[in-house]
Amino acid sequence: MSRIRLAGWLVATFLVAACGSSGGGNNGASNSYAGKTIKIGAVLSITGAGGVYGPQSRDGAKLAMKQINASGGVNGAMIDITFEDDASDKATSQAKAQTLIEQNQVLALLGPTLSNSAVAVHPLAESLKTPVLAVSTTGIHIVPDCNWTAANPNTTPCKYVFRDSLGEQTAIPDNIKSYSSDAHPKTGVLLVAQDDKFSSDGGKIVQDTVGTYGIQLLKSIPFSKAEADLTPYVTQAVQLKPDVIFITSLGGIPAKIMTAARNQGWQGQFLGGNGFNTATVSAQAGAAGKGARSASAWYIGNTFPSNADFVSAYKAEYNKDPDQFAAQGYTGIKILADAAKRGNLTFTDMPGDRDKMRTAMESVNIQTPLGPFQFTSDHDVKQTVWVIEMDGNGGFKLDHQIPAS
Repeated sequence: MSRIRLAGWLVATFLVAACGSSGGGNNGASNSYAGKTIKIGAVLSITGAGGVYGPQSRDGAKLAMKQINASGGVNGAMIDITFEDDASDKATSQAKAQTLIEQNQVLALLGPTLSNSAVAVHPLAESLKTPVLAVSTTGIHIVPDCNWTAANPNTTPCKYVFRDSLGEQTAIPDNIKSYSSDAHPKTGVLLVAQDDKFSSDGGKIVQDTVGTYGIQLLKSIPFSKAEADLTPYVTQAVQLKPDVIFITSLGGIPAKIMTAARNQGWQGQFLGGNGFNTATVSAQAGAAGKGARSASAWYIGNTFPSNADFVSAYKAEYNKDPDQFAAQGYTGIKILADAAKRGNLTFTDMPGDRDKMRTAMESVNIQTPLGPFQFTSDHDVKQTVWVIEMDGNGGFKLDHQIPAS
């Protein structure tokens, strides 16, 4: 073979190989993706009690979609997210999820915002064999045992349910351990909302954990988050003069409790869970919340390579700082895009494509604002934990960084 013919053959071979590898090793899947749409459904609490978290998850997801589509999409396919507001209501959340799966024919779901809604939505998604990625739910029995009930605790692990949000079973004990090491508190009182899963799960975790660190729980004070005036419950707590008041509730309630306690002259430490971890709650608490600690899945100042770009892009898009919920929503779309890219989707067989997505999600390994991201074998998150405290001005400062165990 002459040198000219050989050179021409090598160039042609290179061009064919390059075209075949443009989808990141998807056996030519990029060619079949071009011009297609990857439909994602998101059921979030834009209003109601979860409205202090859901909008940020939505905005983070929108930013990720915009960036991915602007850079050519997923192997040429554009992402299209349908957002639905469940108004923080479990029945509404389940109904909207069912519509997205059965009528809108989405490839995967994001959400819902609240654990109380997840107990209805996640088993539904499992039964309809549709991947669902929790981006804010932190209660017990989210993954892998999404079908768990007290009457039937021995359930088969759910195959289609995933989570990129840090569970309270990790966050609350890490927070208590961290503060106990710093300040050695001896006594505590728990204020726990009894009418949603997130709050009651958090209360149980506090009760199960404090003794390990030498804290005597003087009293657990249950209340309903529907009550307009929580002052009587706060008064009960303050009169016991505890070193720590634990708060497990969501929405604007933690801020109301902090304000009421400070107004009664109490100067102790507030410890809480995921309900603290948004600037909305920190701003509502203001000076009364200064120093209130929680453990978070994300910290704005973390030095992971993908975080600075995310923070900068979010500020440019929305003219404000992101929070943990924005970071988790953003990461959720990045996870789904990565799985779709590697899933060799057909766009003609929805049940088959949903199963391909599920399989591909199990091997996700990407850089995110949360850090290097992979799922555990039971579809939960394994990541760094950030112990943060409210700064009294609507933000947070970092107390401790706990590496992934």
